[in-house]
Amino acid sequence: MSSTSKSSSVKNHWKSFVTSLLTPSILFRNMSAAAVLAVLNVATAVSIGTLIFSGPLKSFVSLGIGLFLIATAVAGLIIPATSGYKGLIAAPRSGQAPVFAVMAATIALSMQGQPNETIAVTVIAAILVTTLIVGIFMFTIGLAKMGTLVRYIPYPVVAGFFAGLGYLLTKGGITVAAGPLADITSLTSFLTAEVTIHLLPAVLFGVVLLLMEQRFSHWLLFPTILAAGIGLFYFILFATGTSIETATQNGWVSAFDKSTASFFPVFSLGQVPAVDWSVVAQQFSTVIVLCILSVIMLLLDISGVEIVINRDLDPNRELRTAGLSNMIGAFAVSPLSFGVAADTAVAHKLGGDRFIMIVIYTALILTVVAVGPAPISLIPSAIVGGFLIYIGLNFLIEWIWKKRSELPFTDILVIFIILAGVAVLGILEGVAIGIFMATVLFVHSYSQLSVVKSAMDGAEHVSNIDRHKNEQAYLDQHGELIQIFVLQGFVFFGSANQLLEKIKLVINGDRANKRFLVIDFNHVDGVDSSVTNSFAKLMKICIRENITLCLTGKNTTIIERIVNVGKELKLSTNVLQIFRELDEAIGWCEDQILLKFTAGNSSNQVMNTDELLNDLIEDDEAVATIVKYFKKETISEGEVLFKQGDTGNSLYLILGGAISIVINLPDGHSVTVRTMRAGSILGEMAVYTGAPRTASAVARRDSVLFKLSTKDYQSLVLSHPSEAHLFSTCIIKIMAERLARSNKSVLALAR
Repeated sequence: MSSTSKSSSVKNHWKSFVTSLLTPSILFRNMSAAAVLAVLNVATAVSIGTLIFSGPLKSFVSLGIGLFLIATAVAGLIIPATSGYKGLIAAPRSGQAPVFAVMAATIALSMQGQPNETIAVTVIAAILVTTLIVGIFMFTIGLAKMGTLVRYIPYPVVAGFFAGLGYLLTKGGITVAAGPLADITSLTSFLTAEVTIHLLPAVLFGVVLLLMEQRFSHWLLFPTILAAGIGLFYFILFATGTSIETATQNGWVSAFDKSTASFFPVFSLGQVPAVDWSVVAQQFSTVIVLCILSVIMLLLDISGVEIVINRDLDPNRELRTAGLSNMIGAFAVSPLSFGVAADTAVAHKLGGDRFIMIVIYTALILTVVAVGPAPISLIPSAIVGGFLIYIGLNFLIEWIWKKRSELPFTDILVIFIILAGVAVLGILEGVAIGIFMATVLFVHSYSQLSVVKSAMDGAEHVSNIDRHKNEQAYLDQHGELIQIFVLQGFVFFGSANQLLEKIKLVINGDRANKRFLVIDFNHVDGVDSSVTNSFAKLMKICIRENITLCLTGKNTTIIERIVNVGKELKLSTNVLQIFRELDEAIGWCEDQILLKFTAGNSSNQVMNTDELLNDLIEDDEAVATIVKYFKKETISEGEVLFKQGDTGNSLYLILGGAISIVINLPDGHSVTVRTMRAGSILGEMAVYTGAPRTASAVARRDSVLFKLSTKDYQSLVLSHPSEAHLFSTCIIKIMAERLARSNKSVLALAR
C-alpha cells in the first residue's frame, strides 16, 4: 500500500470515529454492543483464569483472571485497530484454555515442593513466552503469505483436536464446579452427595444454556441466563438464610487469597528471577501445538467474520495483525488472543460495527480490572463451571454430533481416536495418534486410486502420423504389439506396485503379442524412491520377454530417476527408449513394427505417381485423366511448404519424405500436431473452401510432392465432372478414416 493510500485510510478511520461520536443513533448502538460483549468476555476471562489457575495455583486465581482480562483489553484494542475490519471483537479463546491448563498442570507437577508463588510466576512466564512465540509464528506466516498452508492439515485431525478440547473444557468445568471436594482422576469421588449437590447446578446451567442457544439466537440470551443463574443462586442463599461467608466455606463461591487478590499487576520485572526458565523451556512441544492451533482457529474465525460482514478479508493481513498484537501483548502481560467470529457476529447483530464500540468495550474491560476481584468473587462456582461445561459440550456437538452424517466412517473413527487419545494420554499424544491414523488412512485411500489414467494398445491409440493405407492397415492388425499405459497423480510405493502388477497381467496374458511397452509420465505429479525398485523389476521382465520399454515425459527429474535404474542394469537401447511426448513414442514403435512389413523404411522411398493415385481411386481410366492436373514438386528439409494464415489454394499428395503440420501458438511457441508421410494427402480442405491455412507445413526431410491447385481442380470439375466426383469421394473417405482414428484415440485416452 502506498503512503498516500495509507494516509487516506487513516483519515477515513478518524472521520468515521468522529462521526460515530457525534451521531447519537450510531453511538447508542455501538455502546449497547460494547456493554454486551464486555459481559460475555469478562465471563470468558473468569472461566479461563479459573480453569488454568486451579489445584496448587488456586490461591492465585485472581491473578489468572486478571491476566486474561488484560489480554481482553489489549488485544481487544490493538487487533481491530490494525485489522481489515474495525468492528472485529478480539479476546482470549476458550479453545486454548485446556492447552494452557495442561501446561500449568505440567509445570506445577514438575515443580512440586517449590513455593506456590514460584510455580505461579513460572506458569505466567510460560504463558507469556508462548504468546510471544505464537505471535512471531503468526506474523511470519502472514508475512510470507502462507496462511492457506494450514488448510492442508487433514480435516478429521482438526475436528478430533477440537473435540478433544471440548472434552477437556467439560472436564475443567466439572473440576471448577466440584472444587476440592472431588478428584477428577477418581470417579468414586463424585459419588458422594456433597459433590453431586455442587455438580448438578453447574451441569444444569451448562445444559440449559446449550439447549436455549440451540433453540434461540437472540443476543440477549446469554446475559439473561447468566443474570438469571446468579440471581437464582443468591435468592436460594437468601431463602435458606445462608451467608456469603458460609457459601464460600462450602465451596459455592470462590474465595480469593487476600494476599494475591488483585487483577493488576499480574507480573513484574522483579519476579523474573523467580521464574524457573528450564521448566518453561520444557513446554516447547505444547507451544508448537498452540502455534498450529492458533493459526487454524484464527483462519476459521476470519472465514466466519467474512460471512457476518458480507465482504472478504485478507487472511494474511489478519495473521500479521494477530501476530503483532500478541508480540506486543507478551510484554504487556497479555496472553494469546485474536479475533472471535461468534462475538463479532453478536456485535454486528446489535449494530456494533464501528471502532467507537471497540474503544468503549476496552474501557469497560479496563474498568473491571481497576475495580478488582471483589465483584467477580461473587460469581458462583457453579456458574463458572457451568459456563465451561457449556463451551465444552458445544465443541463436542459441533465437531462430533453434527459431523456424524457429513463425514465417512473412517474420518469419524479418526476423530474418536483423537478424542480418546486426548482423554487418556493428553493433547500432544492424542493429536500425534490422530495424525498417524489420518496418514495411514490417506495412504490406504490414495493407493486405491488407480495410478493408470488410461490403458490401451496400438490399435486403439495410433500416432499422429498419416501413412500409406497399406501401412496403416498393417498397424491396425498388429496394434496389440504396442501396450500403452498413461499414468496420473503421485506414484508411490503402493501405486507403483499396483502398476507393476497390472503390466505383468497384460504381458503374461499373451507374451507372443507384446513387443513394446509405452509408459507416459506427462500427467504424473511426482514419484517416490520406491518407484525405482518397481521399475527395476519391470526392466528385468522386459529383458526376459524381449520387450522394449518406452518412457515418455517432460519432467526430467522423474524420467532421470528411472533412467538411472536402467543404467545400473546396463540396459541397451533395444530395451529402454526415452521420449518427451506420448505420440512421439507411439510413432517410433509403429516405425519399428513397419520395418518387418516393408523390409525397410518406406517413408524414405519415393512412390510412383500413378501407383499412389491408383491406391486412392482404384480406377485406371480416372487416374489417367486426373494425373494430368497434378504437378510434381520437390521440397528440401526445413523448407516451408505453406504458412499458417496463407490462402489455401492447393492440396498435395506426398510421394516421398515427410511433412510436419505445425501450429503457431499466441505465446510465440509452436507445436507439431501431425506428420504426413508417403502415401498421405495434405491440405485437402483448401481446394473446397479456399479458407486460410490453419497450420504451417514444414518438410522434416527432403520430400517429393504431387500438387493439385484450386484452379486445376476447378478445371477438372468442369472438364471431367465424374472423375472429379470420384476424386472428391476418395478425399472424403480419407478424411473420415482420419477422423475415426482420432476419435478412437480420444476414446481410449478418456477411458
